[in-house]
Amino acid sequence: MQTYNVFYLVSGDDEENQNMSETATLSFNAEDLDALYEILQKGEEDGSIQPKLKTIAIEGDIRIEYVLIYDSKGNEVFHKTDFTDKQKSKWLDKKYV
Repeated sequence: MQTYNVFYLVSGDDEENQNMSETATLSFNAEDLDALYEILQKGEEDGSIQPKLKTIAIEGDIRIEYVLIYDSKGNEVFHKTDFTDKQKSKWLDKKYV
């Protein structure tokens, strides 16, 4: 069992809030990456994972997606392809992996 740090991007998903976004980091214990993906999928389906609660208030519709995942050794094990290196660098300057 190891701990994975999952970095979420929470952003407005309607015309009024489309330029608003914030980040949230949640930690999960899982046997391996496949088990983590199962946890994340179940949490998205049943609403049990609520990273929006740890972000700024964004009114209206929101989009929540995980963009980076690090294992307990600090190795990047997932990087969403459209999450640019510039965004990643700026974000990680504010967060601890």
